Amino acid sequence: MSNAVKAVQALINAVGQNNDLVNSLTSLFESSDEFLVKVKQFDELFEQHQDYHNVKEYAFDLLMVYHLEFNNQNEDYFDSREWQDIEDKTLDRGTEFLNILLYISEAKDTDAEVSIEDFLYEFLLVDEDEFQDEHRIYEELIANVELPEESVTSIVEVAKRLPDELEIRELFVPLMLFFKDPEAKFPAKEFISKTTKPEIALLAAALAYANG
Repeated sequence: MSNAVKAVQALINAVGQNNDLVNSLTSLFESSDEFLVKVKQFDELFEQHQDYHNVKEYAFDLLMVYHLEFNNQNEDYFDSREWQDIEDKTLDRGTEFLNILLYISEAKDTDAEVSIEDFLYEFLLVDEDEFQDEHRIYEELIANVELPEESVTSIVEVAKRLPDELEIRELFVPLMLFFKDPEAKFPAKEFISKTTKPEIALLAAALAYANG
């Protein structure tokens, strides 16, 4: 079973145990259908499980990274008509969570040490002029680059002061805690008692993808 499948299972189960949704997503991920057919089935599935709508687009990120895992060895694929069609029809889908998943995948492939500095400056290239959109999106991570060294309580307290409109507001705590202990198997109990289910689900998914 791929780590992307393990991660989507962890994502759903952290929100609330739902074997029907987990099994359906597992089958969908592992099916041989074309990606855009899977997207249609994916949307229909979440229509049937409205209680999980708040993690739907994060699950979509995992569906995308699962697809990329099976095509990233073929450099020509990303010039193909199929991939161009996928890009055109999914421009408004997914979240910045995909970036952390792609970073984890690259780090595993290259045996790089996972760190917030490596993610920001080597993977996202946030300090280079042509990547100023990334700098804007991840500005609060950049400003708090030392925060993973602090306690869970400190991380959560900093997050409470972030503006609600921040694009990565919901990702801030899970990302900080992922980089605090990227080799953990599960979110710490201390964290679970201090935050929301979507944030717990995101951290659970990131850890499952990295260490599943």
